[in-house]
Amino acid sequence: MSIDELVQRYLEDRADLAPTELDALIAGLRADPQLAASLREQLLLDDLLAQKFAVDRRNFEAQVAQRVADCNRGEEQLHAQVADLRAMSLAEQQQSWRTGRTRWRRYTVALAAVLLVGISLYFVLPIRERRPPLATVIALAGDVQLKRDGESSAAEVDGSVQEGEQIVVPRDGSMTLKYLDATEIHVKGDSAVMFGGKAPTAGKHLRIDRGEIVANVVPQRLGDMQIVTPHAVARMNGAKLRLVVVEDEHTLLDVSEGTVRFDRLADNRSIMVAASETGVASRDALQTRQLTWPDRRDGLTYLCSPLETSEPDNDKPLSVARNPETRKLRVAALEARGAALLDARLSYELSGGYLISEQAGPDIREASRGGSEMTLEAIFSPASLEQVGPARIVSLADDDDPPNFTLTQDGSEVSFLLRTDADKPASPPRLAVHSSDLPLHLTITYRSGELVAYRDGIRIASWKDVLGSLAPWRSGPLTAGADASGERPWHGVIEAFAVYNRCLEPGEVARNARNYRLLAGRGM
Repeated sequence: MSIDELVQRYLEDRADLAPTELDALIAGLRADPQLAASLREQLLLDDLLAQKFAVDRRNFEAQVAQRVADCNRGEEQLHAQVADLRAMSLAEQQQSWRTGRTRWRRYTVALAAVLLVGISLYFVLPIRERRPPLATVIALAGDVQLKRDGESSAAEVDGSVQEGEQIVVPRDGSMTLKYLDATEIHVKGDSAVMFGGKAPTAGKHLRIDRGEIVANVVPQRLGDMQIVTPHAVARMNGAKLRLVVVEDEHTLLDVSEGTVRFDRLADNRSIMVAASETGVASRDALQTRQLTWPDRRDGLTYLCSPLETSEPDNDKPLSVARNPETRKLRVAALEARGAALLDARLSYELSGGYLISEQAGPDIREASRGGSEMTLEAIFSPASLEQVGPARIVSLADDDDPPNFTLTQDGSEVSFLLRTDADKPASPPRLAVHSSDLPLHLTITYRSGELVAYRDGIRIASWKDVLGSLAPWRSGPLTAGADASGERPWHGVIEAFAVYNRCLEPGEVARNARNYRLLAGRGM
């Protein structure tokens, strides 16, 4: 029999449950405190109604005073009372059910009393006097603060978050919390999140004032969980999602599992956002769209993606370049040479072989010529972090002369070389790679005067000494896994890469990394 059926039978007749069923009920209430709270509230109402209509209400004030004292003794003593009752039930099980029905009636009344301890004033005392713990901190990075009534305290692992507390996470920090039912909330850097609502509600409730959260919400017993932002309310009963408040502009909702109702605050309009969809709410708009990688394709000069396939060769990843005449993307075949195999995930495993596109190279160069911005985004996994280099991962026009650009690996370092018209070429910026980073989603953006590196959408380094336009770029093939002559081979797996003739902004870099993770099945 389910725990819900046991609760219903207990409410209808507290002497109706057999000893084993009472044990199952107690165990279920211990495992689900929210259900216990709901049962406790119903028992309170029953008790108050009984007292209201009872002929003899003698010593009612004394009874309330006793309950206040019980409440002040705290949760630990209440748990001890439940433990004592469980011991009593074990002893009672040795008696015959038929001859002991009166005792069981007393036992069930005692169970009701335990559930009612402290209830009378729980619902009438001010909220600040209750402050029930809502969730527990299970992971922490940076100086995360918990704020209440103008006071702040540092968050701690294994500490609790209570009703009405605001979590303030610094730019380089994060915090993960878990509710008693295993629902998890990950609060990312530069965020402010309030736990609980202004008024008590049955379901979970939190508010994002700014920043980003990732939530894994398990099915809820007490109603939908609600997450409020300045623009909308997201309501869900079992879902995996990401919510981002972009300053005063809009709220972005990404759903990877389940379905989320998205209500715009301005006019109470609602949309349903399903898995692999994005919802956007602002003061002026409410809409959904499919997740894509890249998130935007303006300025995209080349794309190799396992998330899409080329036509008519539907067994190969999409490989397209920007046609310089029509300005539209067209198929640009990526040819495998040597030991370069396409695996079941439509990723290329390179073991001495390489990939080359004679058509894509000139298209990229023509679409970028004369500009002073570019972006390279690549998802790859080196076969070894002791690889002798410089081994070519992705390059453009890489033959005898310096390439237009090249991403290389030498040991555990990855570097990026960019050709510009600056009088003095900059030294290639270098980044250390660790096994925990793999697969590495690396994005390099360039705007004359600054080159920035992002890992998984997070900025990790920048260089100010990279200057000039791309005017010196020359025509030549696009290659991956070696240079244009097949030399300087790189060993590993190349999943995807994209080239742009513009500098992606940080928000777009983060969205691209997030979308790729979701579409590739790697979670939020």
